[in-house]
Amino acid sequence: MGSDAMSDECPERRFRTLFISDVHLGARGSQAERLLDFLRSHDADTIYLVGDIVDGWALQSNWYWRNRTRLVQKMLRKARKGAKIVYGQAITTSS
Repeated sequence: MGSDAMSDECPERRFRTLFISDVHLGARGSQAERLLDFLRSHDADTIYLVGDIVDGWALQSNWYWRNRTRLVQKMLRKARKGAKIVYGQAITTSS
């Protein structure tokens, strides 16, 4: 009946699929730390990254990457452990 302290504090929740959207990495208002905390306690077989994961407009003007590397490393670690990471950008057209 023993369990380590980490699992008592933050039990991992497992899902078949997670959808993560509009993270806005690169923008100062990005809440990457909150997403990192979420990913520490949630796992999935497939993780879809959709919408504005990286803000392209921020690349041109006011790029902000402070502490975002840990989030990228966490996603890569999940992929190495077997999660399928699907990255897609929505394509919109105007008539």
